[in-house]
Amino acid sequence: MKTTLCIFGLILAASLATSQSAKDAAKPDLSKLSSDQLKACQGSLKACGTDDFLSINDELAKRLGEYTTGQILACYDDWKICGVEESGPTGWPISDYLASRGDPHDLLVRYWKERKFMIRNGIERVAYHFDTPEVTAFMRRVLIERRDDGEDFYWPANYLAKKCDPLGLKELSTGRHRNQGSLQYQTTLPLFGKCQYRPAIPYLAGIALYDFSYNIVGAAEESLEALYPDHPKNFETLEDEQNYYCGRAKKEGFKLHCATK
Repeated sequence: MKTTLCIFGLILAASLATSQSAKDAAKPDLSKLSSDQLKACQGSLKACGTDDFLSINDELAKRLGEYTTGQILACYDDWKICGVEESGPTGWPISDYLASRGDPHDLLVRYWKERKFMIRNGIERVAYHFDTPEVTAFMRRVLIERRDDGEDFYWPANYLAKKCDPLGLKELSTGRHRNQGSLQYQTTLPLFGKCQYRPAIPYLAGIALYDFSYNIVGAAEESLEALYPDHPKNFETLEDEQNYYCGRAKKEGFKLHCATK
């Protein structure tokens, strides 16, 4: 019986190995295609023998060195120029590449002359890679001078908030940057507690603690616990916790509207 099972296991393992080898063999070698061919395939994936858009995006990201800085910056506004998208699923391939070139000084200077907001946003993401006095001053200037432009300044604000800079914390405490998505935004909320930024309490206790995402609720709890270190160790329900922090905030003089009483 043991011999039979052993033989069956070997056959199954061999079958799986053969199946995997077949799949690997079926994958096209995208590195052998030109950049123009790859970009053409983005409109018809089957032309490259794949149904994986991200694999083509990744291959084209490796070739950003083929373009001038001006062309790469233009890709922020029109990704088809380089064939590389910068978004949630793909990450920051353009910004990562530009940051890998080193000192962003020239890009920071260019930012203030740039008319296209998508390119300005891209430069902000490049700057986010660097922890220098020049970049810190740049991020502060962005928030001070461009906050009324209607653009999304999450990354400059988050950069500053990580340094406990009140300017960044104030911007983030408005809650308007919740559009970043739960996985990213949950990394921001604990900064209020870490920095002991009490003006964020109305947002944390009145809005974030009621969010549909448990990731955001948990991050709000983390900050509120830091801001109210004498909080109860346990709450029987989330509603009890919401009521507690809402009440504490109101007693402290904050104006907020809580969903529960």
